[in-house]
Amino acid sequence: MTVVSMGMLLVFLCSCMQEQHADPGSSFHKGLQRDAWRTLVAYDTALLAHREKARPEIPSVYWDPGIVQLRPLKVYTHRGNLVVAQSMTDGVEQGKYIDLPVAPFQPKAAWFSQKPAVDGFVFRPAMGTGVFNYTRSTSWPPSNGK
Repeated sequence: MTVVSMGMLLVFLCSCMQEQHADPGSSFHKGLQRDAWRTLVAYDTALLAHREKARPEIPSVYWDPGIVQLRPLKVYTHRGNLVVAQSMTDGVEQGKYIDLPVAPFQPKAAWFSQKPAVDGFVFRPAMGTGVFNYTRSTSWPPSNGK
């Protein structure tokens, strides 16, 4: 009798779980993270199909419409994440840094420090999950080794 009861309980629990979303707390399916992911997938697909050669910047033909709306000057990857450069003035690049959950590097915002967090980037929180405003010296790494 207990086996039947356990079986019925398992069937009931499974049917309840099917009605819920796989990850109701996830925001990856929307917003700039989704747009960044689509951009990377489009470009990687072209690379794998040998329609493109690897280059430092992702050509605009592969940018998702959500990325295009940011009016980027250039788009490139950094440690598995997507960087959308929106301005470049006097050796300083600024824009959006979009953290992808599958990337090995996750940026950390530094509100009060001007010290580069990594590779010349300084991150500040922006609107949206996994999205950071960034500032980066385009002369990174410094020639004096600091």
